[in-house]
Amino acid sequence: MVKTGVVGYFRDVSDFIRLEHTVFDLPFVWSGLVVASAGNYDLTKFILVTLAAIFARATAMTINRIEGRKYDMLNPRKKNWQLISGRFSMRFAVFMAFLFAALFELSVFFINTLVIELSPVVLVLFVTDPLLKRFTSMRHFYMGFTIGVGVMAGYLSVIPAFPVSPVPYLILIAASLWIAGFDMIYVIPDIDTDIRNGLKTVMTDYGIKKGHDISILTHAVSFMAFLAIAFFINSVVYYVVLAVIGILMLLQHISLDPSDVRSIRFSFLGANSMVGIMFLVAMIFAF
Repeated sequence: MVKTGVVGYFRDVSDFIRLEHTVFDLPFVWSGLVVASAGNYDLTKFILVTLAAIFARATAMTINRIEGRKYDMLNPRKKNWQLISGRFSMRFAVFMAFLFAALFELSVFFINTLVIELSPVVLVLFVTDPLLKRFTSMRHFYMGFTIGVGVMAGYLSVIPAFPVSPVPYLILIAASLWIAGFDMIYVIPDIDTDIRNGLKTVMTDYGIKKGHDISILTHAVSFMAFLAIAFFINSVVYYVVLAVIGILMLLQHISLDPSDVRSIRFSFLGANSMVGIMFLVAMIFAF
């Protein structure tokens, strides 16, 4: 690892694991917890679940960086990434992966037995997810599911038994497809590099036009899952939030200009950054 100041070091680590992207998954993890808690919140459990989610994110992103380094080195857009520029060595990245995984397991250890037993499955998802882009463009859905299971993790952390209510499953489906849909947009700038490297996305397999259509369809199904949740809860706030979520989903597709990186970034991070937070607020009011 290249030497740097303390502030620069922590900034590099935060950027390496894309800590800001927890805005996509953490609200849904908390939503699972909210549904299971039904208004009776346990602060200790909340802290443990939050730590486990953050360390899970860090583990997944570090593994993604390690497994993708061979291809990232050939992508001009990623030349300043820590593992590509030399600011982090491969040895340091592997060390971080094991450290974050250990911290994830340590956080889980204090939650409950069922979550402990299921935690290795989560780590398997983290390891296999980056590999799938070499074989199938359906990896977008697998990645969405890998993040979406956080909903069930949040629920099981409070109630160590799989839910009878369809609500947590609908949230999982909605979140997973929402993530898969905007991930299809996120990869647009890399389409030429991905084709040269033999990596598969909906954009490399179907082209930008059809790939975008698949993204729209995926988000349409995601919205229907969000809508289905409304049949099981009685909340005016949820209906209002649902309308805003629908507008945000629509906005990211209407505003998308595949030739403009700024447009893609807005579609990926701008419009989507509020969906999970708003959904969490709606769940708090509903439960």
